[in-house]
Amino acid sequence: MKKLYTLLVFGLASVAAFAQSKQNVTFKVDMNNYSATSYSAVYVNGTYNSWCGTCNPLTDSDQDGVWEGTFEITADSIEYKFTLDGWNGQENLTAGTTCTKTTSGFTNRFVKLNGDVTLDKVCWNSCDACVQVTKKTVVFNVNMKQYGKSFSKVYVSGTFNGWSGNANEMTDADGDKVYSDTIELTDDSIEYKFQVDGWADDEKLTAGSSCTKTTSGFTNRFAKLTGNKVFSNVCWASCSECTNDVTFKVDMNKYAGASFTGVYVNGSFNGWCGSCNPMLDDDKDGIWEVKLPLPQDSIEFKYTLDGWNGQESLQEGSSCTKTTSGYTNRFLKITGATVLDVVCWESCVSCANTKEKANVTFQVDIRGFGGSYSTVNLNGTFNGWCGSCIAMTDDNKDSIYTVTVPLFAGDTIEYKFTADGWANDEKFSGGEPCTKTTGGFTNRYNVVTGDTTYPVVCWAKCTACQTNDATALVATSLNVYPNPTEGVLYFNSNSNITAAQVFDLSGKLLVSERFTTNAVNNQLNVTGFQNGLYILSVQTANGTLNKQFSVNK
Repeated sequence: MKKLYTLLVFGLASVAAFAQSKQNVTFKVDMNNYSATSYSAVYVNGTYNSWCGTCNPLTDSDQDGVWEGTFEITADSIEYKFTLDGWNGQENLTAGTTCTKTTSGFTNRFVKLNGDVTLDKVCWNSCDACVQVTKKTVVFNVNMKQYGKSFSKVYVSGTFNGWSGNANEMTDADGDKVYSDTIELTDDSIEYKFQVDGWADDEKLTAGSSCTKTTSGFTNRFAKLTGNKVFSNVCWASCSECTNDVTFKVDMNKYAGASFTGVYVNGSFNGWCGSCNPMLDDDKDGIWEVKLPLPQDSIEFKYTLDGWNGQESLQEGSSCTKTTSGYTNRFLKITGATVLDVVCWESCVSCANTKEKANVTFQVDIRGFGGSYSTVNLNGTFNGWCGSCIAMTDDNKDSIYTVTVPLFAGDTIEYKFTADGWANDEKFSGGEPCTKTTGGFTNRYNVVTGDTTYPVVCWAKCTACQTNDATALVATSLNVYPNPTEGVLYFNSNSNITAAQVFDLSGKLLVSERFTTNAVNNQLNVTGFQNGLYILSVQTANGTLNKQFSVNK
């Protein structure tokens, strides 16, 4: 019995030895020497929290520049690093330094744990404590765009220069009306303000505002300096950047898509946030609008529906747009308070001046390509020859790829079919009846007349793919009469006719008909044609046949 008791105690002791205990670990990082991009919060991320981003925030309650936090960890060793605003910034640690470990090419801090511990305070990006900075490089910036009075020079005056009127002149090297000056200071805190022409005028700041301090009745800007500092481009007499009211307006009266509840404006100024800037239509006239205070800057934006449930599809190259990284958005350079003209949804002009939308279906028979590919694409003047942004589909696996694109009626388009973006594209010699050569580039050519489905064409051809049975095609006849004709063109074949097209000699498609009755006798009305020569292209069960005819009234 004694032997059994001894074994039981030994077993329990072994389990306890292998169990990982919970321990409280306190992290500390000194940010006083950090001088890169601005940040709001510091975090610790590591193997123990799966590098989660924002789940372990640190705090700096006494505003001394040292951020710290205590967390319960169940592990005997961890890798970790300090980050900014989740993962917006992170330490770049040097491999081989005393506090680091490099795993799979990633160098992180490393520590073994054996109970509650408060880790030594370390400097950002370092294994050691920060070396105190005695001199701080401070960059002052002020935006004078909304000052409104004449002036010659701008100065920064404060406790650091005895409120001198001309000791620290600011400059505007690029002429954007943002004045700057860089000064080396040893002060831990300063009061200051901006003034013009040696105290001819100075900022009148509001007591109690976020960037100020009032001393003996004088309200000035105030800042603690824990290290090098770059102040943001504040507006004269304000704690924030200069802004202008911009009024956005969009007319939804011609919108014919899916139903929606609300209209929004999204852009570079709000991080394309979705539903943070809703528009209103208080008078129910179909025109939605919103006024927003925006910094003087260039912005890209577009109108969206119910957040991002729907969005504008804008035409690349149109007068109000800019295309960046394949995305075409509206573009505006803000130089002052702006009320934008009312524009129609997906247009640069008012609804009264917009063209009618036309849904055009393109079809290509890829069997004429002959090479390997993964995706078939449509490229043209209407999408900026973007490469892979319009993919075609072959749902029934018959090698005929299709896609429907919203275009504008009346537009002249050039286009071609490509494979895998621009890995392969159609090659034309020039002079084909369906092509046009512009600037040395030969592409397909057409005029959008309204909703339409273009006939199936073979890759790099103006007509459908020929049948593989050459003997059957040779035996197929095509009769056209009367030729010349005065208005009605009759044609027949000894093979069922499925489609017919008429081109002029420049290659412009004039008529396109599909026949569902599989008749061998058909006709086309060409009464509206001018006198001249034309090409009839007929698709039969055995292949495609072409014949020239003339109109002579």
